[in-house]
Amino acid sequence: MMTLSRLFGGLLSLSLMATTAYAAPPTRIVEGWYAHNATLIMLGAQDHIIATVAKPSIMPWMFRLVPSLSKAQPLEAGNLNGEELLRLDPDLVFVTASGHSADALSKVGLHVVPEGFDRFVGLLECVDGTATLLQTPLAAKRAQAYRVAFLKAVSQAATNPQGPKVLHVESLKPLRVDGDQSIIDQWILSAGGRNAAVGVHGNKQPVSMEQILTWNPDIIIIGANAGDPAQLASDGVWSQLAAVKAGRVYRNPSGIFPWDRYGPELLLQVDWARQIVQTGHVDEAEMITKMQDFYRQFYGIALRSEDAKRMLAALPPD
Repeated sequence: MMTLSRLFGGLLSLSLMATTAYAAPPTRIVEGWYAHNATLIMLGAQDHIIATVAKPSIMPWMFRLVPSLSKAQPLEAGNLNGEELLRLDPDLVFVTASGHSADALSKVGLHVVPEGFDRFVGLLECVDGTATLLQTPLAAKRAQAYRVAFLKAVSQAATNPQGPKVLHVESLKPLRVDGDQSIIDQWILSAGGRNAAVGVHGNKQPVSMEQILTWNPDIIIIGANAGDPAQLASDGVWSQLAAVKAGRVYRNPSGIFPWDRYGPELLLQVDWARQIVQTGHVDEAEMITKMQDFYRQFYGIALRSEDAKRMLAALPPD
């Protein structure tokens, strides 16, 4: 069995991220990281997002299930202008820690919070830290409930040094995969698999088809927006891989945010991936029930069965 210490990178005691609580709860929030929108929504702050990099074309379920987000001013990711943001008079501006805008935005007088993580522990710290900044009873309640549920889910993790080799493809054209030092690597390990992308570090890394042939993964998981996995069986090169020959190619579900990446729906991903790795299929009826419970508890959303089924198949809203 995998220990929590190993899964969380040696950190069993998860402390709150160092954050500064302002005099009053923030009511005007600028969101500069795609994934963090889902955290703000989970913590009940959706009506306070006045500008965001999220777009309906990229995240259709987010805008379908949280229609108030359509009132927010759209922003271009990676091109946040401090002077323009100042005119919005925000209380908080969230940005990616991996970007280079935090210092520049802070210098013009904005309250900037960089966010980013590549481990389960970082996800929980992000949720806890955001709840601390929001200063609402709902945010605190949901953050605590989420922590409890997540720790319970990953306590069932079972690493297997001889487990199946899992390749997570972020994009088919151009060809990019997710390596270690990523949240993707974490849930692959939690599911009992091994990351097939040996020697690749980080997210969305370009690789050659020759390299994938050398890895010869047992399981291939295609990101929801990565391309059509059905085409691999008829491709003369992809069809040579063990995963394709065995029919073990799967499309990753996507909801408010893609489950496989850096949002709270990672809790669902852990369960889904464990079923894929250990049994080769997902109990759809059981998973839909878990999805409905999840979105009700953590988002206050009554998810219809037909919508849950489309999410599970990585399909957009009907």
